[in-house]
Amino acid sequence: MRLCAMLLSLFWLTSATAEQPPHLLLISIDGYRHDYNALHQPPFLSQFEQEAALVKQLVPAYPSKTYPNHLTLITGLRPENHGIVSNAFYSPELDRDYSLSDRSAVTDGRFYQGMPLWGLAKQQGMRSASYFWPGSEGPIAGLQPDYWFPYQHTERFAKRIDQVVAWFSLPESERPQFVSLYFHQVDTAGHRFGPEAKQTGDALAKVDAAIAEIHERLSQLDYPINVVITGDHGMRDVTALERIRIDRILSQQPALAKRLRLMGTGPLTQIYLQGENKEADLAALEQLFADQAELEFYRREAIPLRLRFKGHTAIGDAIVLSNEAYLTTGPSLIRSRGDHGFEPAAVPQMHTLLMAQGPAFQSGARISQADNVHVYPLLADALGLTIHQPIDGDRQVLLPLLAK
Repeated sequence: MRLCAMLLSLFWLTSATAEQPPHLLLISIDGYRHDYNALHQPPFLSQFEQEAALVKQLVPAYPSKTYPNHLTLITGLRPENHGIVSNAFYSPELDRDYSLSDRSAVTDGRFYQGMPLWGLAKQQGMRSASYFWPGSEGPIAGLQPDYWFPYQHTERFAKRIDQVVAWFSLPESERPQFVSLYFHQVDTAGHRFGPEAKQTGDALAKVDAAIAEIHERLSQLDYPINVVITGDHGMRDVTALERIRIDRILSQQPALAKRLRLMGTGPLTQIYLQGENKEADLAALEQLFADQAELEFYRREAIPLRLRFKGHTAIGDAIVLSNEAYLTTGPSLIRSRGDHGFEPAAVPQMHTLLMAQGPAFQSGARISQADNVHVYPLLADALGLTIHQPIDGDRQVLLPLLAK
């Protein structure tokens, strides 16, 4: 712990002879629940938290899924406004599916709205780089990071570490001032073994060691770097939740079922209508789900305001959700022990956290809870960027984390 503290102190020493332009490394640990440092005790991240500017519980946007929330973090928009409304959905406007496993979809810039932080940086003369940040593979507003890589699920940690250090070691004329980095391993373990499992702690320990190495190597550079570590969502043990087959409910009306497309399992299923008489089909669906006490059924236009999830055509014509059951759309041989996507206000295990250190941030500053839509203006402020476009985030919310 004493060595970590010394490294942290050395890392933020600034040059006495010249003022450097701001630099920022944004790290996302997928599935990094807000209490994982206390639960699994990763040494570096636990020490980093003690000395960081901190949001103790960072609340994801609904649905608390990976792609929607990485786009919210990087655009300052909720899913209903940036367009990535789940990890998989159907776009009526484009007449095609979006799925995080479909490279032709994730690289299609037409799915995305908003101005990502790397685009804002480029507009204002700043270079950026991304190592696997969701959304970086396709042009958003016609812009991508100056340096980026196609996603490789099995990419070695050593390669990521070396590349991040290499980017920050470039000559100033080529160096990115904003770098984003993504790790999936904690989320994968949380799904397979559950959030409290030893295997999930082991996965976090490996990510912890990788970030510690990045931190130590960057501390040898002759200029300071702001580091922000966060996640997209948390994780919940779902082993005790009742499994509800949506397709079995719909089988009561076979003709109707044939006119529907179902997308999404777990906490949320989106229903896309394909028949000519949508009003009649919606009325029939309302009747089918009326006596399902564990489920909430809504037409898109009637989705409650609390979810902030109805302002985009890619959202289903209707949705079925539950915070106390696990939805499936057919027989499944895979039974995850952990999952996410639930309503964050009702299931606080969906919350992650945000930790920040560097010359732009106030060491020891604390905010108990905030929505992740406000992270974008915080990062822009730390980089000295000006936001001109409308966003859902409010820079005042996280302003207390910045150095005075």
